[in-house]
Amino acid sequence: MEQKIKYKLRPVRLVFYLLFWAGVVFLYDMFRSYFLWLFLLAATIFPLLSVAGAVYLCGKVTPRLQLERTRAVRAEVVLMELQLQNAGWWISLNSRVQLAVSNTFLEHSAELTAQLPVALHDDTAVKLPFQAVETGRFVICGEFFGIQDVMGFLECQKRISLSKELFVLPRQEAGGRTDITGFLSGAAEKEESAQKGNDFAQVNDVREYVPGDRFRDIHWKLSARQENLMVKERSAMAGSEMVLLLKLTGNTAQAEQILEFAWGLGKNFIEQRFPVCLLCWSQPEFAWEEYRCGTIQELAEAYCGIFGTALSERVNPKAEEHMRNCYPFLKSYLAVGAQDGSVRVQMTEND
Repeated sequence: MEQKIKYKLRPVRLVFYLLFWAGVVFLYDMFRSYFLWLFLLAATIFPLLSVAGAVYLCGKVTPRLQLERTRAVRAEVVLMELQLQNAGWWISLNSRVQLAVSNTFLEHSAELTAQLPVALHDDTAVKLPFQAVETGRFVICGEFFGIQDVMGFLECQKRISLSKELFVLPRQEAGGRTDITGFLSGAAEKEESAQKGNDFAQVNDVREYVPGDRFRDIHWKLSARQENLMVKERSAMAGSEMVLLLKLTGNTAQAEQILEFAWGLGKNFIEQRFPVCLLCWSQPEFAWEEYRCGTIQELAEAYCGIFGTALSERVNPKAEEHMRNCYPFLKSYLAVGAQDGSVRVQMTEND
């Protein structure tokens, strides 16, 4: 699809140049100098070539955006490379790319403008440092590309579609070294008691309701869109897994503290060869999302999944009330939340 180009005149510069041009005409009329005639000819032709060249060049330049990597840790510097691929035989001393940087998880956004020249039938690149002071999923989009003619009379603008994402995770030392000895001993008791039955079950399929199914297994949201009741089928899960429930709040600072604390806690469990399961509420699905982690890499992927949904859709103060219905076989879990201005973790009985 052909891109629509908009044109914007710079009237102040144009007026000053017209006054200068009128002065050259006046001098030529007075002195009738051959040199002044050549100068007047150049002063008339160059602006036309400059404007025509900018219009031509705007359709020949293709912006590109590259990220050094797609994951980083908080406060780490990541380089963004902005490239201008010029397929035309003209130059520009001043072009700009309008970028929008959004943290889709914490729902913050900002704008920045990158300015650089356009080389003659060649690529021009500039590297921009990006440092995130908060965790989340950052989307960097290029929205507009503008180019000025060499003499600066006209700016040509067109919409562009550039998009890159960067997941910023908590620092490796985030959350500190939490003493998990008590939690591990509690988990051992839970695993021993689970030998007589299932201590936790996960949903692995959805089917139609048949007489005898438990009402607490009915998938009410899906049933509302179907003609028949739908039931969640559960499969038993090994008891040697620590369940961390993330009680996120709408306060972005508190939410980050909870996530950083849970990161450090989960990392400590994994280093002790004890896998964890993160539970994070999803308001669109009206259910707990499960992220199972046995390695630090899986923990990082789990956080990328959590950051994929906005924080406002992760908050439900009454979500914990659904734990018994969602996980009837789960005996206990660790609830990580904010209390009295600080992050607390508590072993909670699921009753």
